[in-house]
Amino acid sequence: IYSERPLSVGDELDSEEFSNWVLLRQYRSALDRAVSLLASRACSKGEISQKLKHAGYSDETVEMVLCKLEKHDLLDDEAFAAQWANYRSGQKYGPRRIAQELKAKGLSPEDSEAALESLDEDIQLEQAVALARKGFARAKEGEDPRKTLQRVMGSIVRRGYDWDLARRAVDQVMGEADEE
Repeated sequence: IYSERPLSVGDELDSEEFSNWVLLRQYRSALDRAVSLLASRACSKGEISQKLKHAGYSDETVEMVLCKLEKHDLLDDEAFAAQWANYRSGQKYGPRRIAQELKAKGLSPEDSEAALESLDEDIQLEQAVALARKGFARAKEGEDPRKTLQRVMGSIVRRGYDWDLARRAVDQVMGEADEE
């Protein structure tokens, strides 16, 4: 861009005019890059903004691109948040972990909260139970039961489930083991 309009020492420069000139030249490539990102997978507004800024596009260019994408319904943070939450929940991640990921992707707390509320608590319990079964199956022969319990609970909590849900899952698996 700068090679099209060379500047030398002593040249007067109207910063607003130059900014507009740069904006017009950046816009097309920034829009192409944003559409390319969206073609590979759904993205949030914050992700697109961050990637364009990281690529060196001006704030004004990024704002114009985001407006264009929203105008044509190519960006919808609420739908993206719901899609991401369902996807990650299917991978047995809990609500706390999903909330952290949504925040990192630049989504608003309202969009994140709405997405997390749509998750089924019964399915979350089933997933936590599956994780508990897997954890107990990995228990070493002769390992202290308290140590095993702590390890299993910790692994469930690290996946993003809260302590109460982890406790219910562990209790359910231990109850099943007692019945056998």
